[in-house]
Amino acid sequence: MKRWALIIFFSFLAGLAAFASQTGPDQANLVSAAAGAKVVAFSSNYGGTWDVTNLIESGEDWSGDLPVWCTEEGAAFPHWAVIELPRKDWLTTLIFNNAIPDEAGGWEGISAKALRLEVSTTSAEQGFASLVSFELERNKNNQVVHIEPTEARWLKIVITSNWGHADYTELGKLGVFDDGTRKMNIGQELKSKGFVDLYGIYFDFGSAKLKAESQAVLDKIAAFSKDNPAVKLIIEGHTDSVGDAAKNQALSENRAIAVVEALAGQGVNRATLASVGFGATKPVGDNKTITGRALNRRVTVRVAK
Repeated sequence: MKRWALIIFFSFLAGLAAFASQTGPDQANLVSAAAGAKVVAFSSNYGGTWDVTNLIESGEDWSGDLPVWCTEEGAAFPHWAVIELPRKDWLTTLIFNNAIPDEAGGWEGISAKALRLEVSTTSAEQGFASLVSFELERNKNNQVVHIEPTEARWLKIVITSNWGHADYTELGKLGVFDDGTRKMNIGQELKSKGFVDLYGIYFDFGSAKLKAESQAVLDKIAAFSKDNPAVKLIIEGHTDSVGDAAKNQALSENRAIAVVEALAGQGVNRATLASVGFGATKPVGDNKTITGRALNRRVTVRVAK
């Protein structure tokens, strides 16, 4: 691979302040070298400026050109890397960085596209279970998602496709956070509070198509509805404030509709279901922070009064 000597400089003078303003207070990136995480296995590695350790680069600045991992020339899919945390921890928020400087430098399509996150509490070699998969937007950083809270010590990032480059694939440094939210009983929440904010319903970035990993949560909603046939549920779609407000509104509406259709397809009485989209108008987190925006992108199930 013939490259010019691309050197990415990072500004650390205001790094901690910039990081805090983006991720919110009292939240540390669990998959950083500073936190004690380390890459313990990988499928292939170009090395040098594009070393696999860039996935856990410890700089706290999340703006500008971020460090990336590049695979070896001609390495076959899937590409993967295993990251070990110093201890078992809760994971709630994921950040994928996919703005690749080489995309504009003669290696168009080199950025990762489809990837899967697997987790294990057993070892770096065994016990992995698929947690969630996503199709990343091309050449865009800070692609954030709030997942259903999960405990893990080993994380395996598996890349199954890129945006078209024949020889190499690159992915930027990762962010994994614990915002303190935990798994909940959907039925109990609906009975006690009348609503529940859900983060186990997954869509690709910018898409209203439900992903297969959403099924477990959909099953719980369906079970509640069938056990309480007189209760009408309103499915709400919510987004963060990033981007065009009209597009966010439409996306929130379409995601709510997708959930209603999925529940009706599982035998829930459609007459007991309604959908509504609120766009970014009802935040539950700070839209000025990465993790706050992740909290705002959610599906809420509410008991109709």
